[in-house]
Amino acid sequence: MIKNVVLSLLLGALLMSCSRSASFALEVPGVPLEPVSSFVSGGMQCFSFTAAQQQALRDYVAVQGDAAVQVTIAVRGQKRAGLSGIGFLYAEDFSAFGLAADRASHPQVSADFSQFARLSFSVAFCLGKSSPLPAGFYVKTDARCTVLSAQVVPARVGFDFREEIPLFAFAPNGGTIEKPYFKTDFTGVPLALNTTATAQSIPPQIEVHFRRTDAEHDRAPVVLTVGGERLTVRPDGGGVVIPCAALKSPFSPVTVDENEVKVAALFVRASDPELLAFSAGTRFVVAPIRIDPGLIMAWPRDRWRGNDYELFEWDRFPGVLFFDTANYAVQDDFFRRLAYFVEKAGYRGRLMSDDFLAGKHGYNAHDYRAESLAAFFEAARAARFPLNKKERLLYEILVRNGVLVQNPDGSVGAGSGAVISVSQESSPALRRQFVAHEGWHGIFFVDDAFRNAVASIYYTIDPQALAYLKRYFQVTPTLGYDVQDEYLMKNEFMAYMLERPVSAIAEYFVSKAKAYHSQTQVKSLADYIIATGAEGFVSASTLLEEYVGDRWNLAAGRVWLISR
Repeated sequence: MIKNVVLSLLLGALLMSCSRSASFALEVPGVPLEPVSSFVSGGMQCFSFTAAQQQALRDYVAVQGDAAVQVTIAVRGQKRAGLSGIGFLYAEDFSAFGLAADRASHPQVSADFSQFARLSFSVAFCLGKSSPLPAGFYVKTDARCTVLSAQVVPARVGFDFREEIPLFAFAPNGGTIEKPYFKTDFTGVPLALNTTATAQSIPPQIEVHFRRTDAEHDRAPVVLTVGGERLTVRPDGGGVVIPCAALKSPFSPVTVDENEVKVAALFVRASDPELLAFSAGTRFVVAPIRIDPGLIMAWPRDRWRGNDYELFEWDRFPGVLFFDTANYAVQDDFFRRLAYFVEKAGYRGRLMSDDFLAGKHGYNAHDYRAESLAAFFEAARAARFPLNKKERLLYEILVRNGVLVQNPDGSVGAGSGAVISVSQESSPALRRQFVAHEGWHGIFFVDDAFRNAVASIYYTIDPQALAYLKRYFQVTPTLGYDVQDEYLMKNEFMAYMLERPVSAIAEYFVSKAKAYHSQTQVKSLADYIIATGAEGFVSASTLLEEYVGDRWNLAAGRVWLISR
């Protein structure tokens, strides 16, 4: 696939005020091409593509789906401020003697080159989806400058300051490079990229990349405003991806409002076409959208790729898949039998029939590690147990994404990762809590160091508090956990300590201790929790929050880096 730097337009040093013509070569791997001709007309340095070069550009767009011409300029100096312009030339613009048309009618990227005196910068100008392909480009300026290079690259809009030479990227409607640089405008993105969700296209994605600052401020959040919607992004690692489908008005002006010095790049580009992978002959998606969990709760359902569910993957923990289902019924079709097989006391390891499951509810949210999933599907395979359509689809998704492995003999093994599920039927507040609770389970499943940290706190917690928690898991009808399973108990202990802020832990557990089931079935232990103000749980929650904060910039009640 012609993806990264497939076309490269390399040109020698050209002084814009010079009237001599010059040329540069259009490099396409394996395709020899003649130099591009260059001339000066009306104070503009113009570059025209040959027929072969235009065909190469046409082939690039046919394979890539979009394109931009990126020009790099070194500014030697400019005596006075004034706007310069960079734009495309089309076939009708040329005559045998130079330019035949007035360039003022075409969009261009404008800039005051004096702000880049003795510096270099790059401009990427996207080709329009419905516009004819350019036959060349021009640079018009009074500045003394040199065009260093030009290349055809995938379309993007925004800015990228990660390299020594800053890049400013524009939609086909053009724009102006002006200070402050930490703002951009995505209004023209639909002119260059497909922005609607169909069976053949998926909306683009916004990328935010961060630069390292001094340690004291490394984790201070960056605040973005996209189309009036405020996003708080907590830097950790290289950056984050925000699918445009997650936002209310993504194709709008964008600004960095707080801690802009930490932003090294902010741009929008096409999403991976692999996201349009569906189960054979269906509209059931099998390729997950990689995102931060903070975007799942308010993701608009009308922008799902299917009807019954949307599928995500945690960007920071590969293999941890999130299912967001249309309702509890769909979720039960996927996971109810699993819930009984993996966790329900008295049923673990058993494949319950459809007749038994009829009218029963698994959980309002689910989490399963690769080993448990493999045990379930291997048991079904070995017994030739008739799974339902959603369970067979789940198996396909898990194998495709490496959570399960289908061995040569047909048996099922564990890969790496986990599955998490929430439902649209839950209230917004519950969805937020469930994403946090199940998210912690997902990390527990895939990170050995985290499991060890949890175990060290689990074994040193106030014994009476832990005894109450185990009995609570037993006597609460909607839970029914097998408390003899130490792995399960550590996992659930951790999730209950981290699913809400530390400040809410005491009130939550005291209220549970006062509830009917606690007072009638575990009264002495419940009264202990009330008398101590759930101090043991508060202490455990505090210790766990310190660990996840130091390691991942997460917090009790928050497994996400992006808040809305």
